[in-house]
Amino acid sequence: MTGFQLKLLAMLTMLIDHAGMVLFPELTWMRVVGRLAFPLYCFLLAEGAVHTRNIKRYLCRLLAFAVLSEIPYDLACSRVWFDPWGQNVFFTLFFGLLACAALQWFQEKPALVLLLVGVLILAAELLFFDYGGFGVALVMAFYLCRANRVGGALAFTALNTGFSLLNGMCLQLAAPAAAIPMLLYNRKKGKAVNKWIFYGFYPGHLLLLFFLRAVV
Repeated sequence: MTGFQLKLLAMLTMLIDHAGMVLFPELTWMRVVGRLAFPLYCFLLAEGAVHTRNIKRYLCRLLAFAVLSEIPYDLACSRVWFDPWGQNVFFTLFFGLLACAALQWFQEKPALVLLLVGVLILAAELLFFDYGGFGVALVMAFYLCRANRVGGALAFTALNTGFSLLNGMCLQLAAPAAAIPMLLYNRKKGKAVNKWIFYGFYPGHLLLLFFLRAVV
């Protein structure tokens, strides 16, 4: 599978997940399918951290869309304009990429990298980011195992199992199915599509689901 195909799969499974959450909460299968989305995005982010020409600009894009997506996220998930007890997944991905950047910038100072990554994981928990510290750790696991994709899949499965059991999230145990398309990834970009479409899809589909729930 190409990077483009993985992005489409991540978008589709995220849409199914959020449609199930907002419009069809009684359809558990939609939430199960949706468990594939987040690990796919983490995997793609780790790949992007390796191949981006400017990681600082990448970080700025993620942070900008994290801020832009917060109101749509809160409206769709909590039905309020701002919910301090839950922040959208772009913040999690931003911290995950920041952890990868720290490893690149301070690779000769492993103790400092460990400290910075630990702070980011803790902060993601304390600030109530979607998927919390687990999300940041997952991005790092994929980044560190980029040369050994099977090892990355095993690390992902172990992290996900621990996260699921600790939080009593049985549905999350379905997430390792995302390892199948990851292992099929051929390291090619595939079809060229404007990157802003992928960024804008997140806040856009959340707003759409919010309005659909309001009129249905």
